[in-house]
Amino acid sequence: MHGRRTSIICGRLSFLAGETLNTAAIIMAMLLLGRIMLGVGIGFGNQPVPLYLSEMAPTHLRGALNMLFQVATTLGIFTANMFNYGTQKHDPWGWRLSLGLAAVPAILMTMGGYLLPETPNSLIERGSKEKGRKVLVRIRGTDQVDAEFQDMVDASELANAIKHPFRSILKKKNRPQLVMAI
Repeated sequence: MHGRRTSIICGRLSFLAGETLNTAAIIMAMLLLGRIMLGVGIGFGNQPVPLYLSEMAPTHLRGALNMLFQVATTLGIFTANMFNYGTQKHDPWGWRLSLGLAAVPAILMTMGGYLLPETPNSLIERGSKEKGRKVLVRIRGTDQVDAEFQDMVDASELANAIKHPFRSILKKKNRPQLVMAI
């Protein structure tokens, strides 16, 4: 079982592969496959990052960091559109330049993913409580993490005590939440 960090790296690698296919595309099939890989990379990357931020951030900063992630995503989309606008005039290779420029953030995010530590929650969920505690001490910058660490252990044990969580979500009492989530 792998953690949040692995999901982030896999998403970025998929994005990088899609970007490479799109830039080198000589037939429509390469372009389509590249776009699919880009979509998988974006989806794969955008799901674990907010979770990672929430698990790593101190409680008083979690909301702000997740909002900052959304702002950064929006600014990235805006910047990409500005690059697209600027490269459209370079006929016939402007589209390749536009797609190729996506390699810059893709490479930076992939390299950054390798530098990230795994989250304490993820380590605890996988049975590595001591590693989880060490990471928690490192990211908090203090040895005074007993209460927070115990909360994480308790939450993990409670989550593991739930039998058949996917069957439970389909029960009638949980349908309103399920409908809202969909």
